[in-house]
Amino acid sequence: MKNEPSDLRQALRRLVYRLAFWWVRKRIRGRGNTIRHAGAFLKNVTFDIDGNDNQVHIAPGAVLRNVTFYLRGDRHRLSLAAGCGIHRRGLIWLEDCDGRLEIGAGTTIEEAHLAVTEPGRSITIGSDCMLAYDIDIRTGDSHPLFDAASGERLNPAQDVVIGDRVWIAAHTSILKGVRLAHDSVVATGAVVVKPSDQPGVVLGGNPAKVVREGVTWSRSRRQ
Repeated sequence: MKNEPSDLRQALRRLVYRLAFWWVRKRIRGRGNTIRHAGAFLKNVTFDIDGNDNQVHIAPGAVLRNVTFYLRGDRHRLSLAAGCGIHRRGLIWLEDCDGRLEIGAGTTIEEAHLAVTEPGRSITIGSDCMLAYDIDIRTGDSHPLFDAASGERLNPAQDVVIGDRVWIAAHTSILKGVRLAHDSVVATGAVVVKPSDQPGVVLGGNPAKVVREGVTWSRSRRQ
């Protein structure tokens, strides 16, 4: 009799996860595409894939609401680790081929557009990061820009790497080639266009620069 409440909670939890699958839409065209999300909670999630040999892995315990995975091309790899969450809305966009997107354990996102464009590019977001809303992270500009005289490409795509425990505030853009060190903070409205390898700093402005050093942060509202 002592185990009844625990058994009931486990049964209810399993029922919730099963019900969550009813809120998943899959529009998949192509061959060899794999989507794994057993044990994750998905509500109003769409997988829209047109290509071959793409892989999406959402670990158990992840929570996704109102998220669209839009994949065009072949051999993309997406990985969302245990305990990560997108709580308000998200658009995850990969195009061309061989794109990579990884979100680390415990990272939470309120609302973001994550775009991996051009072949072989990647976005990596570390563990225990906290992203607010109206956030744009992209590896490229979506369209090429050339030098008129030489024809040289001026804006090739570049990887984006965000370290562990990075707090990104609302209305921010993280553009191609950016690296953010661990324990960084990106202030509201910032546009980050250059790498920042110094940990524990606040970046603010357009273009963003270090406005404060030697900081750390907490998810708690009170300390």
